[in-house]
Amino acid sequence: MSHLEDLIAEYCPDGVEYRELQEIFTIRNGYTPSKKESTYWENGTIPWFRMEDIRQNGRVLYDSLQHITPRSVKGSLFPANSIIISTLATIGLHALIKNDFLANQQFTCLTRKINYKNRLLPEFISYYCFILADWCQVNINVSGFASVDMSAFKKFLFPLPPIPIQEEIVRILDTFNTLEAELEAELEARILQYEHYRANLLDFSSDAPDPTRTPHLTHLLQTLCPDGVVQKELGDVVNILDSQRKPVTKSDRVNGIYPYYGANGIQDYVDNYIFDGTFLLMGEDGSVINEDNSPVITWAVGKIWVNNHAHVMSQKEGGLLRYLYYYLQIIDVFSIVRGVPPKINQKSLREILVPVPPLPIQQEIVAILDRFEALVSDLKDGLPAEIAARRKQYEYYRNQLLTFKPKPPHPL
Repeated sequence: MSHLEDLIAEYCPDGVEYRELQEIFTIRNGYTPSKKESTYWENGTIPWFRMEDIRQNGRVLYDSLQHITPRSVKGSLFPANSIIISTLATIGLHALIKNDFLANQQFTCLTRKINYKNRLLPEFISYYCFILADWCQVNINVSGFASVDMSAFKKFLFPLPPIPIQEEIVRILDTFNTLEAELEAELEARILQYEHYRANLLDFSSDAPDPTRTPHLTHLLQTLCPDGVVQKELGDVVNILDSQRKPVTKSDRVNGIYPYYGANGIQDYVDNYIFDGTFLLMGEDGSVINEDNSPVITWAVGKIWVNNHAHVMSQKEGGLLRYLYYYLQIIDVFSIVRGVPPKINQKSLREILVPVPPLPIQQEIVAILDRFEALVSDLKDGLPAEIAARRKQYEYYRNQLLTFKPKPPHPL
């Protein structure tokens, strides 16, 4: 028998008591102070939570992305260790808030009444709100926006297991969450390590020894480029094939087997192709720039179709296309992006300056980065799958841990 089973046998052998939400919690709705009143917002110090806070920062929150001033407060703040749960539009997203706060109208706030503060742990409530969230998603009124049936919501039955049982459940579920967080942190760390490694390998601006370079690469640079690496315009080291692109027709989209590329990679599969070989694609317009101002770069091999939203480049003598694939991922193109939607025109593309070391150096850099990218790719494939499996396992055990035998009512 597990420790939790021992605790249940000891503290509640006849089952767990349930009470309605409205008996246990003070239930209040959030609101948005008038945006027209600057004194409600300027130099605000009071956390004011929205959906974005949970999406960006998780389910235990100490501060918000936006703040309001005391002038905007109607009545009192929501107390620390309350739960917010979305009951309008997006249903069921919830978080435990650790400081006094307010929230917008999408949220309903649950605050323990004084008689229940010593009977329910905030962390246990937060975990049990996953069960409440599932209930909310099937008990909605649909009009302009989906909204939870608040009359039924207030009567939702909430369990009151003894504190030792709550503590053990929180400990178990925290352990699951920690393991998942560690896997996600490992993946992020490896990706950042790879990006740092790639940037250093492709930086030829300094003669200082670089620990990321192999002895062979260092020897090649010293031997073949004693005076530094020559820079050339991109248009001089690749063939730009944009004139061969053409729009795809509806008839070409039926049961296609050939990848159809746009600004951000494969968009569809079509029945024909206009390129055959190995190509480097750079987003031309639309979502063509990443958060770090680098361009959107795609490596494409085989028979493909490319629309007018991606530049198409092939290898020219003297330039290794795979080397350019890596180098173009680290450049800053913010200064050459124009218009709305953003666009990198062909003239600007041709004029991008790239360092072009001799082919043996390009080949050595590519060999190093190909090995590193393969490792990161394996992690990107493997770790997310493991994370998804652990999350599924976690959700199963969470639901099991939070399911209690109801205590029978006292006989009259």
